[in-house]
Amino acid sequence: MKNRLCTKFLGLALCSVVMQVQASSTIKDFISSGSRDIAYFNCAYKGKKASKKCLVSHSFIKSNTHPELKKFYGPNETLTAINIKWPDGDISRYAYVDSMDMFNLNSKNGWGYRIRDKDDMDGWDIDFSRGFIIDGSPHGENLIRLW
Repeated sequence: MKNRLCTKFLGLALCSVVMQVQASSTIKDFISSGSRDIAYFNCAYKGKKASKKCLVSHSFIKSNTHPELKKFYGPNETLTAINIKWPDGDISRYAYVDSMDMFNLNSKNGWGYRIRDKDDMDGWDIDFSRGFIIDGSPHGENLIRLW
């Protein structure tokens, strides 16, 4: 009787755990949703893979968060930002701006970054073939990669 009760309890506990496990988000799903969810992804900076996964989240900011954005958009434009917490504790923050460009919120003049894109029949689209890539200036090098 005691053995049977333990087996039933173990079965219920296992079912509970299985129901709580969700499939991990792909970087494409995460970026496309633009939601405030958080997720862990492999990450690299200037081609060097981080030792652990990065914690990635989206947030909404006002353009008055940064003087350059305020000049460009005015004071009250709402923008979506991606936040990347690196394993060493450093945090990168980029705002999505027009035409696949990204704005580095941690920089005095944050212009000069863009999402790696591809040309398709319907116009420009994000190229997720190697993950989500933010290219930096001056020559469009692969600055940040999430996958």
